[in-house]
Amino acid sequence: MVGELEDLIEARLNELKTRLPRLVVESYGGELSDPDLLPDLLKRCPAILVMVPKAVFNRRSNSRYVVSITFRLIIAARHPRSEKATRRGTSDKDIGSYALWEACMHQLVDWQPWAERAPIKPTELSNLVNGKFSNDHLSVLGQSFNIELDWEKPIEALPDFLGITMDYHTPSDNPDPVATDNIELRDV
Repeated sequence: MVGELEDLIEARLNELKTRLPRLVVESYGGELSDPDLLPDLLKRCPAILVMVPKAVFNRRSNSRYVVSITFRLIIAARHPRSEKATRRGTSDKDIGSYALWEACMHQLVDWQPWAERAPIKPTELSNLVNGKFSNDHLSVLGQSFNIELDWEKPIEALPDFLGITMDYHTPSDNPDPVATDNIELRDV
């Protein structure tokens, strides 16, 4: 359910690419806390990164729960000119973090990812980064949302673990594997 929600949110936000083709919409991979990943985030700006940091379960019956899922958008914009330009932008093609935030709010507030289920509600906006990094200025906003869904305990656990498949890619960004190993687990 959480993975499906993340996919639905990314698809909804990708609709913004019709007006802003350079926009990158992906899941968050720790770019703000890892100094090695931060330069790559700058290259991808403007960017919206999706993360699901929290889910709280409240029991309704023996196997039924209400799950309150909080997810956060990391909204990043950069500009070589000034920190104000990263927030405000300088033109329709050079969007700032504030306009990108408004576009995200338009796409997600009160949107129902699943028919007949609860809509998404905004909760908190925070300024995560506002400053200079290398030769660029960076503005990063964090917008949190919440959705409450019914959840039922799965009837069956995961199937038996039968083996491992490992794909090797050379170079590492090559989407097609150059070799594959299949390791079958057997009773000993």
